[in-house]
Amino acid sequence: MNNPVDEGAALLHRELNIRREIVIRPRIGVLAFPDSYLFERYRFTSQSITYIHNLIRPYIYNITNRSHALTSQQILCVVLRFFANGSFLYNVGDAEHFSKATVCRMVRKVCLALKRLLPSLWFSLDINLSEPSRRSSTGLQIICDAAHIISNVEAKWSGSVHDWRIYHESNLSNRLQRGEFDGLLLGDRGYHANLV
Repeated sequence: MNNPVDEGAALLHRELNIRREIVIRPRIGVLAFPDSYLFERYRFTSQSITYIHNLIRPYIYNITNRSHALTSQQILCVVLRFFANGSFLYNVGDAEHFSKATVCRMVRKVCLALKRLLPSLWFSLDINLSEPSRRSSTGLQIICDAAHIISNVEAKWSGSVHDWRIYHESNLSNRLQRGEFDGLLLGDRGYHANLV
């Protein structure tokens, strides 16, 4: 004779343990969109995205196809969107339907691939700190190397100052022009094209 409490618990457990249906959203090939759309979201054209993808694909592709793993092109495009809008991991994840942790892993994977290919690469981050109560802002430029070590900070500009001016008048710009460093500076289109 079975214990009625055990049977009731088993019945309740079976009824409450309803499994959710797994919904897998189809991913659209990013390069199917026109260049104007791509440039607005990723700051690159389809030709540029393909070029970068071909360079770093061996370092960022997923070994498995289990659980509908992302392609290396999808990984690159999510990271380019993160770089392009200067937003938080949550915002990019929400826009692309990924978790913050997934976006973080993608950014790390692409940054390590870029570091491997371009060991003398520097990244520029522009921040505009504003104080709504004072209605003022400060332009801040931070440059770090491929090892993620901050090598230059410019924080002396108040108000709205163009990225190129901050860079052009920085100590790092003068040192690069004198040939003290050899490398590339990766920044947004606010930086003049003749940096490299």
